[in-house]
Amino acid sequence: MEAGAVATAIAVMGIITLFGAGLSRWTTITPEAKHLMIQIVLHIAVPSVILNGVFNTSFSDELLSEIGLIIIASLIFHGCALLGALLLARAAGFTTTRGKQLTILAALGNTGFIGIPLAAAVFGPVGGLLAAIFDAGLDFFIFTVVLYMLQPGRGFHLRQLKTLVNAPLIAVIVGLTSAGLNLEPPVVLRQLVELLAGLAAPLAMLYIGILLQQLFARTGFTVYKELWFPLSVKLLLIPGIMLAVLPFTPLAVSTQHLLLLLSGMPTFMLAAILFSRYTEDEDTAVLTIAFSTVLSLATIPLLAWAGAVYLG
Repeated sequence: MEAGAVATAIAVMGIITLFGAGLSRWTTITPEAKHLMIQIVLHIAVPSVILNGVFNTSFSDELLSEIGLIIIASLIFHGCALLGALLLARAAGFTTTRGKQLTILAALGNTGFIGIPLAAAVFGPVGGLLAAIFDAGLDFFIFTVVLYMLQPGRGFHLRQLKTLVNAPLIAVIVGLTSAGLNLEPPVVLRQLVELLAGLAAPLAMLYIGILLQQLFARTGFTVYKELWFPLSVKLLLIPGIMLAVLPFTPLAVSTQHLLLLLSGMPTFMLAAILFSRYTEDEDTAVLTIAFSTVLSLATIPLLAWAGAVYLG
């Protein structure tokens, strides 16, 4: 992973974010319009990124082994991130409920909405595919452990696992199955997913720009006093630990760079919806998402540079 390539990709995404903010500043963007953008990204563009990765990848035994390792790495990473952040929250003296909320915001990153398009831009089609597989581990923890943490006194229910079935996961399953059966996709389908995959990054960053502009217009740059905790843990501590651990894993160097990049993603956007539904503190999630996203435009290139130096 070249730091320059990552910096360029982040700069382009940052500019598109500014376009989104400007559009929101001078045009009325309704909630329905924002919802439509999310649906296009999550149900059309991101699945297309995944399928485009499958269609443009030669599957070897080494790659299949790497995919298996990424699944294991994702589960270990997100589990350890949640546990470590929870211990740090308790050490910092936060109350039980507040500590759980800050733990969720500090531990889990936006590996899907931002991570998959960014990985595809930096590492090519196979990067988007591998990022989607890593993101599946995040989804597992969101709809099991995170829901349990946000609903004290309510046990875990198997029906919560239904929410794990989403368009990106279906694309991963369909894509890998077709690759395993050596099915050759039609030329029309190849061109279709390639064109639709190009929508992912621009639409995602336009949406984030709109979200940030509307948030700061409504609240200004107001912060809550514990904001330092999720920002420092998510953008600095977790990527730093990941950087130290990765060289001792059996993963290929290119995969190490990919996972390092994904470990530095800002707070996951679904947090705003979950906090709105299960807590009375939606603004905490929204502010954390906003500030972590803005700051990540600076920390991700630095992380890429550190990876280039340390991982090779």
